[in-house]
Order: sequence, then C-alpha cells, then structure tokens
Amino acid sequence: MSAQHDPSAEPPTSGTNRFPDPFAPTPATPAAPAGSETPTDAGARATSPGDQDLPWKATAERRDLWGPVQKPLQGTVHSPASKAVGRPRRSPLVRFGAPVLLGGLAAVLTLVVGLSTGLAGPLLALAAAAGVGVVTLGGSGALLNAPRRDQGTRPTLDASVPDGTRAVLEKILVADATTRERIAQLRPSASSTPSAATVLDDVDTLVTRIDALVSAEQLQSQRPSSGEVTMLEGIACRYVPDLVDAASDTLGFLQTFEGSARQEALDNLESVDRQLNVLAEGVEQIESDIVGGVSRSLEVHSEFLRTRFADQHLNPIIDV
Repeated sequence: MSAQHDPSAEPPTSGTNRFPDPFAPTPATPAAPAGSETPTDAGARATSPGDQDLPWKATAERRDLWGPVQKPLQGTVHSPASKAVGRPRRSPLVRFGAPVLLGGLAAVLTLVVGLSTGLAGPLLALAAAAGVGVVTLGGSGALLNAPRRDQGTRPTLDASVPDGTRAVLEKILVADATTRERIAQLRPSASSTPSAATVLDDVDTLVTRIDALVSAEQLQSQRPSSGEVTMLEGIACRYVPDLVDAASDTLGFLQTFEGSARQEALDNLESVDRQLNVLAEGVEQIESDIVGGVSRSLEVHSEFLRTRFADQHLNPIIDV
C-alpha cells in the first residue's frame, strides 16, 4: 500500500452518514439451520443494548472512581452491655438498694405513727404502711433508674496546637461549659414559657457548634491572632454570656410582672433570640471559611455581624 493511496480516507461506498441508533430493533436475519449458531447470534447475546457502554455512558472503571472509597472501619467495638454504650447510668447499689431502703423506712415510719397515735387499728396501720412503702419504693426506683443526661464529651485539643492558640481555645471551652451550666439552671424557670425554652435551646445549639469548631483541625492550626479564633473567642466568652444574662433577667420579669410589662419582657426575649440567630450566622460564616480554607480578619467578621444586626433592625445588647 503506497502513501498516496489511503483507503481509510475514502468515503463509504454504501450506507448513510448517520450514527446508528443503539435502541433501534435489530433487523431480522434469515433463519439458520437447526443446531447451528451464527457469529451474529453469539455477539447479540454477549452485548445486549442495555449492556453497551454508549459514548456518554460511564464505563465500569469510571463508576469505581465515583463511588465511595472503600476504607477499613475504624473505632472500638463494644458489647451491648458495656457502659460505653448509651447514656451513663448509676451503680446497681444505688439503683436497687436505695429504693428498697427508702420504701422500708417509709413503711416503718407509717406503721409507727399509725400505732402510736391510735388513729387506726393494727390491720389498717399495716395496710397503710405497706401502701406507703410500695409507693415510695416505686417512685424512688423510677427516679433513680432513669438514665442520666449525657453531658457530652469535651472536645480535645491536639498535642501539636501552638501554646498561644491552645490558651485561647481552652478559654472558649471553659466559657462554653459555664454557659451550659447556666442553661441547666434556667431550664426550670423557662419550662412554662415556650419562647424562653426556645432561647435556651438556641443557646445550647450555638455552644455545641462552637465546640465543634474548636475541635476542627483547621482552626487548631491557626494563630491566636487570626480573625476566626478571635471572633470565636468573642462570641463564646462575651457575646453569648451577655445574651444569657439578658435572658435570665427577662425570665425574672416574666415571673413577676403581668399585663403590658409582661408583654414587653416577651418582646425583649424575642430580641435576645434574634441576636442569638445573628451570632449563629457569624459562626456559620466561620464554619464555611474553615472548610473553604479562607481566613478573614477580625474587622471583616465584626462588620458582618454589624451588617446583619442592621438588616434585622436590632439594637444589639452586645458591643460588636
């Protein structure tokens, strides 16, 4: 074959210039003699239209790249009876011994009082003592066997965190723990006011998000003077405690005042909740910056909060 004559460059002598339709029905072929198999039949069974990798269809190798990376599982396997599974519970001596002791003491005291005062006969005193003992045993048993609320594990700082950054992050964690304690103290007084309970829930959620940011490796690797670390310190150590103080004072007003004064207190509580939402937006911006590898100055974060307060027509309690 010479270089001047290339058969691959010649136009086809038959057919059309359109691409074949992969979904078109296969044209009928002449029947073959019984017992014989043609190469066309074998090829048709080997690659049916649904199995063909079309030009726009991913191949098996490409599908493997898209799927999740198969990695060995990591972690510790605990048995269902292990204390590491589920919420922490009290020791069996407290959960079973204390109810029996309290029930017995209540029954004995009831029997002694009934017999000494002569208000009831021996049989009636015994029945009353048994009833009081059973009620005391059941109530104390239900109370002591209820799972204790999990306080959550405190985020741990990596050993490679610089000393300056470690000091600031430790300060944030201490402030978050103090805020949680205050929330627990305010829960009983806020149980009768739905808006107050919502404020405490928002504070708890915000503190949890701050703890998650502190445990992030990207934040732990930053300098203590970075905008993200400084703004997070301000939110956790100053802004959130100030708003919790305002919510605490408002709860005191709700329990004392009525009428228009109570409505004004509810409005103040709503304002506190809206300011918490603005702080949550600031934390969300820090989260997105940490994930995207972007670092902003403290002035940029402060301006973001001031803009959001102005957009919502709020007069913030905190000094941004």
